[in-house]
Amino acid sequence: MKNGLLILFLILIIASPIRSQIVFDSSWYCAYATWDHPDANATGYNTPALALLKPDIFVAVVNRPIIANPTAYLVGYRNATDSTGRLGQYGFGAAMAGYRMPWISGFDVVELYMPWDAAGAYDSLVFVANNDTTERNILVFYLGQDSVYSTEYRMATLDNHPIFGIDIDANGRVYVTKTGTATTPGRVLIYRSIQEDPGWSTTHFSPPLRDITMPEPGFIRGVTVSPDGKLLYVSNYTAKKVYCFIGDPVTGYTLYNGFNFTVNDTIPNTSPPRFAGPLGLKFMPVKNLLFVACDSLLGGGASYPYGRIYVVNPNTGEKLDTIDVAQWNFMMTGAYNTRGNDGKQPRVSGYTSVYNVDVDNQFNLYSQSHYGWTVDKWYYSGILPTIPITILNVEKTDGIPLSFELKQNYPNPFNPSTTIEFSLIERSNISLVVYNSLGERVTELISNSEFEPGTYKVTFNASNLPSGNYFYELKSGNVKLSRKMTLIK
Repeated sequence: MKNGLLILFLILIIASPIRSQIVFDSSWYCAYATWDHPDANATGYNTPALALLKPDIFVAVVNRPIIANPTAYLVGYRNATDSTGRLGQYGFGAAMAGYRMPWISGFDVVELYMPWDAAGAYDSLVFVANNDTTERNILVFYLGQDSVYSTEYRMATLDNHPIFGIDIDANGRVYVTKTGTATTPGRVLIYRSIQEDPGWSTTHFSPPLRDITMPEPGFIRGVTVSPDGKLLYVSNYTAKKVYCFIGDPVTGYTLYNGFNFTVNDTIPNTSPPRFAGPLGLKFMPVKNLLFVACDSLLGGGASYPYGRIYVVNPNTGEKLDTIDVAQWNFMMTGAYNTRGNDGKQPRVSGYTSVYNVDVDNQFNLYSQSHYGWTVDKWYYSGILPTIPITILNVEKTDGIPLSFELKQNYPNPFNPSTTIEFSLIERSNISLVVYNSLGERVTELISNSEFEPGTYKVTFNASNLPSGNYFYELKSGNVKLSRKMTLIK
């Protein structure tokens, strides 16, 4: 009987498709969730985002978007735990209703109004995506030792479209989303850093370095960028997907169609069915993992049984792991809508409403609970895998191509890297795949991605492959071109 079970097990393994060799073999745990109680450590009201500066040092964004009397302010934390870390004194709930924290520089005053996201930079600066109705400013604060203070920096994004998500690359450039509508595509605006652009402290307006229109209509929410600015991810809450752009903020970006992340999750026990969508995003450097917060925005109590963060392959969009915050709440409290000890139960927010994520340099994850009024820290009990970035090895060269062509790789034979060059005479969706001598797919260098006419070079690194003959194939529509190459080690 045991031998029969073993054979059946092996058959199942062979028959099952292998989606990824990336293994998450441990679990995520909540290290702490700031108190939801009038005592010392609460944010005090609805909390849709945080801006992380260093491990356990962050600024929480409070935004209660009641149109008639909105509430918006920032709360600083240092060395945060469940019960400690908050800087300053704040009221709780109704005691804070209608308070809107001002950004002040001399006689220049802008109130916080419906801020949905913030990003930390330079160890102390916090950039807030604000929706003051006349200018839609990016407001800059700094976290002092005892509170959150205004700086002299702000940047007006103008027009009537609200701003929502925000992120900053290693060069200080600021990326912010313009939301769009159900019928109008949203955008991503990219601004130069405060060191590069004096407009942040003088006129408070400069044209964006880049203005990127999304490929389809919908409410654009989150944005995140790799430190070098070469990978840009944007969430479309309406279309239930995340876009990937490759390039850089100086020369521009190209939509990478080989990345495919969609969410078709239904909120449990809702009638009519209510659906979740992707909201906040964060790219984790070094590990090269993309985190996507998914929930029902302002879904209320009906959305408490759902709320999760997907861990995503940044090259393909494949879901690699899930942090099921709602299930964690249920496991810790026995319900989806409670937190024990009068809001002081440790390590659980209680009311799942995950709109945003952030990461620290120790590979911990931070989220928040909009309706739980908390900031939460998560850690992985094992060692997070590292994913090589494989979608940035494409370089466009000078010259006007005369035909659709796949050239011989060079050098050839090679060890361990070689260059593959191809030419396109019209805008095309292409794939570039490498096979071994048995016809088995080794890797997909380009996956069904749209390219403009031109000549391109792709670097192929075969350091993890054995010596032998390989074939590479370029496909555009029904046309395929292939060549042979030899790896000698």
